[in-house]
Amino acid sequence: MKKKFLVTFFVLLASFGLSALSPAFSALGTAVVSDDEDDEEEEEESSGEEEESSSEEETPQESDAEFFGEKSEEDPFAKKEKVEDDPFAKTGSAKQKDDFVQGGSKNFYPDPEEDDFVVEKREKGVVHRHKEPDLGKVTVSTYLYSEASVRSKKLFELYEKDDLIILEEVNDFYRVEFLGKEGWVPKDDVRLEKWSTYMLSIELAGGIAGGGGDFENFDIIGNYTLKLNVRVIPDFVVGIEGRLLSLDTDNLYYGGGVALRYYIHGLRTRKTRSALTASAGFIGGIEKIADRTRPNGILSFFGGPYASASLDYFFRVWEYIALGVGGDFTYLKMYGSFKGFDRNEQLFQGGGHISVMFNVMR
Repeated sequence: MKKKFLVTFFVLLASFGLSALSPAFSALGTAVVSDDEDDEEEEEESSGEEEESSSEEETPQESDAEFFGEKSEEDPFAKKEKVEDDPFAKTGSAKQKDDFVQGGSKNFYPDPEEDDFVVEKREKGVVHRHKEPDLGKVTVSTYLYSEASVRSKKLFELYEKDDLIILEEVNDFYRVEFLGKEGWVPKDDVRLEKWSTYMLSIELAGGIAGGGGDFENFDIIGNYTLKLNVRVIPDFVVGIEGRLLSLDTDNLYYGGGVALRYYIHGLRTRKTRSALTASAGFIGGIEKIADRTRPNGILSFFGGPYASASLDYFFRVWEYIALGVGGDFTYLKMYGSFKGFDRNEQLFQGGGHISVMFNVMR
């Protein structure tokens, strides 16, 4: 009895303990199951995301194509065969008209007269020529001033006979350059040394020459001219002249004509000029012809046309005076009559002369 009771007691005790422990095991089992289910759900979600991402990613072939430069049709940066919106794209074998290309029917650089962006326009057809500055010589010791006033700062001492380059004339002062310095000098202390073709000038020339031809009654020819020159355009002068021609001590012929002079542009300095002159006119006179019937001879008019050419070199000695030396050549054709027969003689002569030119009006 006692054994049965003990066995029964232990069995009940064991069953009671098991019943007490069963809720904890059931909760543990439930937690383990829930964890497993959560893991399975996470795995399913991750696998789903991987599938979606793998579906969005490019295939290996597409990646290789991009690596080697083969663009897909959806690539916005892919080069198309023809871009319709590009105005500079080629159309076939010819280019579209480009307004920015010089040449063709349209010149990118407009003519000066048509360019509206030029600040100052020039007179059409007027060509610029280099003009040398004038020279001046100091006549009395003075100073180079910083401004056009004797009260301004004195820059440099100037002595008599110093040469100055005249740059500008303002009122009673010259703006000059001297030894690389620029300043102002009173006009009363400077004498201009420039050469200019004056509006009106008078020229006196005289010389001797020898020649040949039909004349036999002379040894030395005296040739003298007096010219009144009038400037027409720069470097060109038209004049009228009076001429005297002496063939010997007994005969003197006189006449006059017109002259045209050109001051040679390439043969000049600030103080000198070279000139080529051509003239033509008529010259004649009264010639005494010996006659046995008349002790004093017979007077007869003898004259004709002449043509002359000369080359002169003028040196300016003062603003209004220039000296010249030159050579000339003259051809003379003379006509006359004596006791019913006609005379027809010609003369060639060449020689040299000196001249003085007086400038009257600028």
